[in-house]
Amino acid sequence: MEIIIGKTAGFCYGVERAVNEAKKEINNNKEVYCLGEIVHNKNVVKNLEEQGIKFIENIEEAKGRTIIRAHGVSKEIYKKAEELNIELKDLTCPSVLKIHKIAEKYSLHNYYIILTGKKNHPEVIGIESFCGDKFKIISNKNELENILPELKNEENILLISQTTYNSTNFDEIAQILTEKIKSNLVIKKTICMSTEIRQNETRDIAKEADLMIIIGDKKSSNTNKLYDISCKYCNNVLFIENAEDIEIAKIKNIKKIGIMAGASTPKEDIQNVIYRVGFENNKKDEKGIEKK
Repeated sequence: MEIIIGKTAGFCYGVERAVNEAKKEINNNKEVYCLGEIVHNKNVVKNLEEQGIKFIENIEEAKGRTIIRAHGVSKEIYKKAEELNIELKDLTCPSVLKIHKIAEKYSLHNYYIILTGKKNHPEVIGIESFCGDKFKIISNKNELENILPELKNEENILLISQTTYNSTNFDEIAQILTEKIKSNLVIKKTICMSTEIRQNETRDIAKEADLMIIIGDKKSSNTNKLYDISCKYCNNVLFIENAEDIEIAKIKNIKKIGIMAGASTPKEDIQNVIYRVGFENNKKDEKGIEKK
């Protein structure tokens, strides 16, 4: 058996920064709160909770220094925290903060904003709060077609994206707008660079593999995108949260296995999967594993 492990599998910069800074907060403060899950990964959240972070769903529940998670929050949360005199530690991913600034800037110049992403995702909820009154959230090109008639009356249009949106889908939407809209159109591909690289690597491995294993939390948007991409190029794909989810019988006699993990998947989860696949199925240690 050959195992190909994605070089970009695991924590991205924004997640690693958030987790590391959260651990520092635990050491420096008696009580630390975090508004929502710091990242979409059960193991990471559980580990931080065991170390002392209290996870809350409403800013009014905070009774001390409070972390803003990597996905970011709406501008109303910042205002509410100020009113309640709650000290914040903002660990929003810098790429997400950049989108907040772009959306706010263009909304003040009366642009109609189209945001590609997953509705009700924490990151998208945060971004839309900076979009002003004229915006639409779309998840695919079919939803774009539905709003084209109302766009014809807009003089200025901005297209931006959730950081973890599918890069190919964004390009298709941008192309449709370029061809069908005569208004002043500004396109800013705000997909995180590491996300795009990870998606491209997943596609390349999936084309080569007989089986793809995607590791990550089912609530993770970027991990779901990796699963979707894998399904497009590989007929046999497993989406798992940890090594225990693997049924060894299903991977026996597979010649080439590709492994990729989402941006919020810790290194130990990836290593556990590698061990289970490589050792249990092949009775080999990691020396027989190819890193691509």
